[in-house]
Amino acid sequence: MFRTHDADMLGLPGMFGEGQYQWQQVSKVLRNHWYHVTVQAMYEDRTSEAVLMIDSEPRLQQLLIAQDSETIITEVQVVTPAYMNGTGGWRMETLTKVTLGEDENECVVSLLEVETGSKYHSSHQPGFTTDVLSNLRPIYHANMIRTA
Repeated sequence: MFRTHDADMLGLPGMFGEGQYQWQQVSKVLRNHWYHVTVQAMYEDRTSEAVLMIDSEPRLQQLLIAQDSETIITEVQVVTPAYMNGTGGWRMETLTKVTLGEDENECVVSLLEVETGSKYHSSHQPGFTTDVLSNLRPIYHANMIRTA
């Protein structure tokens, strides 16, 4: 989940449209992965682009389902903490696949595949292997987006 603080707000609430706020920064307390999603919206002869920071697979899935001829997702990247990606820090990579499953404790585990072929999981269990997962459900595959 992302957090904001009033001191980081730019302008006045609603200045950029009803219900809209602009922020200089947001924060993230939990060290879990999140998605950096590029969306293009077409209206008449104009195309605008926005980047959404998505904190969960259910929200990512909602965005994928909501695509239509005027609003399309053109890129999905995943931002992973060091414990997931095996490096010394956070890393943002192009996402190719997301699958959810349940471990033996019925806890949801995310399985992520990135463009380089690397595979990550969100489990914190020591010695975790993906073969223990049940109820596997695909959430995202790179062929679900359109190229610009």
